[in-house]
Formats: sequence, C-alpha cells, structure tokens
Amino acid sequence: MRRIFRWAVSIVLVFSAYLFNPAIANTDPLKFSSSTQFLWGDDLLGNSQSIIAQYLRLSYTPEAGNLSVTGYGRVWQDFNNGPIRDNNFLGRLYYLYLDYTPVQDIALRLGRQYMTFTAQTSLMDGARVDIHNIGPLGVTVAGGRTVVYSLDSEYSASGNIFWGVDLHLEKIRTLQLGVSYAMVYDEYDRAREELGLNFRWTSRYVSPYAEIKYDYFSKTMDQGTVGVNVFPLSNVLVKAEFYQSYPTFDTTSIYSVFAVDQYREYTIQADYSLDAAPVTVYAAYAKQTYEDSDNADRFTVGAKVFPLKNLNVNASIDYRDGYGGNLWGFEVTADYHIKSKLTLSGGIQYDDYERPDQFGNNFARRYWIGADWLITKKLSALARIEDDSNESFNHRTLGRVVLNWNL
Repeated sequence: MRRIFRWAVSIVLVFSAYLFNPAIANTDPLKFSSSTQFLWGDDLLGNSQSIIAQYLRLSYTPEAGNLSVTGYGRVWQDFNNGPIRDNNFLGRLYYLYLDYTPVQDIALRLGRQYMTFTAQTSLMDGARVDIHNIGPLGVTVAGGRTVVYSLDSEYSASGNIFWGVDLHLEKIRTLQLGVSYAMVYDEYDRAREELGLNFRWTSRYVSPYAEIKYDYFSKTMDQGTVGVNVFPLSNVLVKAEFYQSYPTFDTTSIYSVFAVDQYREYTIQADYSLDAAPVTVYAAYAKQTYEDSDNADRFTVGAKVFPLKNLNVNASIDYRDGYGGNLWGFEVTADYHIKSKLTLSGGIQYDDYERPDQFGNNFARRYWIGADWLITKKLSALARIEDDSNESFNHRTLGRVVLNWNL
C-alpha cells in the first residue's frame, strides 16, 4: 500500500511540474496553485527542526464540463535529525478524485476524498454518488476504504471500510434538514454505527439549529448541539446553545470498555455593534457540567475595534472557575492594511492557570508578528514569527515563510 501511495504522489508531482509550462498553465480549464513553505524552530521535545514543504493543488475541467479532476498534496523534508519527525523525503496525498456528471441530476466522484455526514466523517479511497431533485430531496451515498494519517505516514487496509447515506432537503432556501446513517468496519468487523440529524431554519429575526449524533451500539446520543440565533435589532445578535457529549469508541478499540463521563455545556452569548463608532462588543457565559455534579463557569468579554480606517484590533478576556482547575487569560490581535497590498499583523496571548494536581499557578504566553504581501494578483508572500513560553518551554521560537502562487 505504501508503494502504491508513493507512486500516486509521484504521478501528481510529475503532472504538476508539467503544468508549470505557461502554454498549458494559462489555459482556462486548468487551475493550479502552489505553496512553498519554510518552517523552523524547536519541536515538542525542544529539538531544532527546519522543514521545507511544497503544497500543490490542481483542478482540470475540460470544455465539455461534465468531467473534472481535482488533486491536493504535499512533499516535505526535515533537514534536522529530530526524534519526532522522519528526516527522509516524504509525501502525502490529501485528495485526488474524478468528478463526472453523466446526466443533469446525478454526480459521481471517484478517488481519495473527504466524506462528511452528520452521522460520521471519513477520509477514504472510494466512490460518492449525489442524486438531486427527487422532488424536494437529494440523496448522497458514499463508501470506500478509510485512510488514517499519522505524523509522517498513513495507514489503510482492505478491511477498514466506511459507507454511509444522507437524505436532505434541497429546494427550500430557508430550511436545512437532513438525516444520515453511517457504518465503519475495522478489519471487516463492525466497529461503529451512527445515525445523524441536522437542522437549521433561517428567517429575518430568528434562526434555530440542531445537530445530533446517535451511537447504535451504546444506545446513546454521543453528541448533540441545539441552539438559536436571535436578531432583535440589525446590530444585535443573541445566541443560546446547549451542547452535550458522551464519548464513544469503536467496538474494536480497547477504550470501549472504559468508563466515561457525560459532558454538558449551556452557553449564552450577545454581540452588539455600536451605531456611533466602529466598535463591536461581545460577551458570553458558559455553564459546564460534568458527571457526579462537578461544574465549572466560564466568562468571556471582548471587543472588535477599528480605531483607524486600515487598522482593526480584537481583544478578549477569559475567566474560568470550577472543576478541572481555574484559569484567566487575555488575547489581543491587530491587523494593519497598507494600500491593500501589504498587511501587518501581531498579537499576544496570555493564560494564568491552576490545575488540581499541581501546586501554585502556571502560565502560558505567546507573542507573534507577521506580514502578508500581495506581490501580484497571482503571487503572494507571507511571513510569521512567534515566541512561546510555558511550563514546558522557555522562549520557544517558531517561524514560517510562505510563497503562494495561483494560476
């Protein structure tokens, strides 16, 4: 499998290099982008790393219009012999698929792709079929072999399979409603079976929404979100939300026999844009509840300010008290635009926290500055450097320089 994957990456790279020919790259059916990145600094063990990565994305749609090819991948190498990353020349294929529309209301997708249903998500090597205009409904069916990424490699086996189906409304603009079902196999054993429901209704003043997942094997709702956005005035947003999570695991995992706790969170949030000044203020409160009646409270207040025409500043303060420890912190970020070609940015993040299993307070602090330069319509450059200090690192410096090219 690893050999097949390397061949696929090589084919994409050779094809991408061929596309650099201006006579080919400038044709309308072809879209191509490249991102060359250099990253340096210390890894999670404090060892130096110097990584050069090349990201390539392409799509090709012939003039006929019912067929297209889309791909995205990267190659990289770490030039330091750190113990975390492999220092060999490596590659990864994120997706590479063929889209084909044989008739107006049927679309096929074949290849490596990311499939997301409310019931389950999967990166897979497989096929997807979309059928539209079954009255007001649409149907999506997908299945294939699952792909799992590690830090420097990937894993896939013939017995690891994902398949699912999603039924959803299509022709009602103000209403989103869908139900889905998904099954996951681990070495041909049923590992997970999920049902999902998503809903959102949008009107001028109110927008309720919900997303629920039900695990068939554990007979429980393992994840659910229910909320509503209210717009009493054009410059006011009020949001109320309930979230519940009950961790479930694949039946083939050893973790499936472990006891877990249910988590619930009740959130209320309000955003208000001032009429007299370019300022938006916001505040939120969350009640976090854990099993055995353990609770925590979290408060957030902040503001988005535009003191100058080309300058925007975002500042917020967090405070949390209760189960799992106490925390307070703040974040300030700013962007300054220079003639729409150059954007300078910077920020600071600071947290002071106390955990139950530790004596005294600890802190985490990060400073960063960056710049984004639009050289031409098709060429841009980005640079960023940051400094991290916390209980594990003292002035850990990380940097990144990126050159983006779009055709």
